[in-house]
Amino acid sequence: MSGTSVVPYQGKKKVSTLSAIDAINDVEPPIDFSFCRLAKVSDCFDEEPRISAISPRKYKQKATDSGKSTSKCIRMNNNNLTDVNSLLDVTKEKFENWKDIAWIDLSFNELTSINPCLTEFDNLQILYLHGNQITDLREVEKLSKLPKLRKLTLHGNPVDAAKGYRQIVLSMLPILQVLDFSSVTKADKKTAETWNKMNSMGKQQKNVKADGEED
Repeated sequence: MSGTSVVPYQGKKKVSTLSAIDAINDVEPPIDFSFCRLAKVSDCFDEEPRISAISPRKYKQKATDSGKSTSKCIRMNNNNLTDVNSLLDVTKEKFENWKDIAWIDLSFNELTSINPCLTEFDNLQILYLHGNQITDLREVEKLSKLPKLRKLTLHGNPVDAAKGYRQIVLSMLPILQVLDFSSVTKADKKTAETWNKMNSMGKQQKNVKADGEED
């Protein structure tokens, strides 16, 4: 027998990943109010959620004493919503644990601003706002209060035509990993940091100039 040692085969180690909110529907289907012609969020109180086209057998339905959903996703895309003033009331009514909601889809509506109520969802990781009518980039800064937000869409709003749009959004929300379905690269982060520094310097210079004029 030769003196070489035999190393036993070791299988590949599983790679740890982020919480798979993108695939959360494999566990529990979303509450889906998309394409329901909603004019107001409060219309959801009288509207039945859409049934998923995917076979219900794929899901592990969880019954609760309250009869509320244990889902972590709500879809309200492709409606006629101009605001989401009643969103907290609706989610508290429909969800067992509304604070656990991790994905909200409000794309393709008529929203012109970002309602502060969205910042009440502390565990929100994915927010779709594309295809709306948001015109002021300063609205995006409201989302900086969301500690876990990693995916955001805003394309198809008037704001995406602003000069430096991507850098500005990333400077406001540096924790984002994906913006408009495009991964945030190291170069994106570097550019956003540079833009943020230049913008801060510009504001300081304006303040100094203003103070000088007052004197």
